[in-house]
Amino acid sequence: MLGKVKNFYSKLQNFLEKYMVLFTIVFFLVGIVLAKFSATFAGVIDSGINGFVDAYGYVAPPAIFLILAPSLAKLLTSKAGKFGTYAVVWLAVRRLLACIWAAIFTVLIFGFPFFSQEGVGMGEAIITALKTVGIMAYTSPFMLAIWCGIVVGIVSVKVKWLFKFLEKFLNGFEAVGQHFLLFVPLFMMAIGSYVYNLPAAVGQIDIGNIAFTLQNVTVFGFDINPNTASGMIWVYVVGALLVGLVCFGWHFVLLFITKRKVKYFSIKKYFLKYWVKVYPLLWSTSSEALSTPLNLYLTKKYFPEVHSTVRRFVVGMGSYLNINGTLICVFVLGGVVTSMLGYSPSLVEWLLVVPIVFLLGYGVPGIPGELVLFAGPIALLLNLPEEIVPIFLALYIGLQLGLPDSFRTGNNSTDNCVCAVLLNEVYNKKFAVSETKFLEQQEENLFFSNNKNVQ
Repeated sequence: MLGKVKNFYSKLQNFLEKYMVLFTIVFFLVGIVLAKFSATFAGVIDSGINGFVDAYGYVAPPAIFLILAPSLAKLLTSKAGKFGTYAVVWLAVRRLLACIWAAIFTVLIFGFPFFSQEGVGMGEAIITALKTVGIMAYTSPFMLAIWCGIVVGIVSVKVKWLFKFLEKFLNGFEAVGQHFLLFVPLFMMAIGSYVYNLPAAVGQIDIGNIAFTLQNVTVFGFDINPNTASGMIWVYVVGALLVGLVCFGWHFVLLFITKRKVKYFSIKKYFLKYWVKVYPLLWSTSSEALSTPLNLYLTKKYFPEVHSTVRRFVVGMGSYLNINGTLICVFVLGGVVTSMLGYSPSLVEWLLVVPIVFLLGYGVPGIPGELVLFAGPIALLLNLPEEIVPIFLALYIGLQLGLPDSFRTGNNSTDNCVCAVLLNEVYNKKFAVSETKFLEQQEENLFFSNNKNVQ
């Protein structure tokens, strides 16, 4: 009986993966229709998400700590040899550049200023922003959770029982992530309803006895009014497409760099053979974890020149080492929401968000909806008025699911394949011999350890 249930569950997962694009679109539209014709349904969805927003300040800090601490512990104890250390640093530099890339594009797309106020010099703008960050560094529960996560992650390297506990927690969290796929259609139905009803819900909020009104979102000179249901849906779709645009721009730069440095790499072959087979699954499931096995297999099949050590490390660990699409999405959606709220954070302020986004990126679990972890810290670092923060959270949490998730996930995992091809050149030139000796030594140590245990 149990075997039949497991077999049915496995088939259901495979069926959902195969047709998830269709399910995503259909259930999103169903949510819109239900919200339009059923005020009760829309009210239940709004109450559920608003309840989560109200509890966010209590839920997010522990979640940040419990995910960030084991992720850093795992990263600090990585035993991939000298190449692994090089790859981690190389990917970290790309992560930093991705954040800067996203911050600049966000400012350009939405027409935000370069400095906080007109007539204020760069030095004064930076000092003012740093003071804000400094105060929040020791007063914000989100920031305290980050610092505690870093400390515990470092301590666990020396305390074995703590490290094992954190590792089991992280493995369990990732294992649970694969079952999230079953709920994606239902979440999309809820998001369809929530997005449709957002203008009405926001219009009922009073700030200083004045009803709050969302501002037009201006993108490339075109205005979108989010105060109607259809306008909010357009904001959601345009925001997702902007995430895709910036992600594709980032990815194409990587492709051309790889083409220039790796003789056998063909962009045409990459798209026709590899990309077309892995991107639909990534886009539809919004989960790097679910797609990692397929990504490893396709990278091995179509880029056999990549050494197994490089492939397994870069593609296998890329779900949390190389998530530049997620980081790009954090900034672009932040730009969408602050535009609706009538705030224009400067480039200096966005750049000061970079270190926290960079660090928090190591703690995201690689599943749909992971941008929730960034919402609170961003609102604080951008110095939004306290009364506006709940609205920011409601908009940010609601708009980040679905299509934005799809585009950022597609970029994350396809980036891993290209990075593996590029890093393989470095591996062959600098590390191949030493890494072979390192692996042989590891096998020798394992052999003697096993013999000792037998004796």
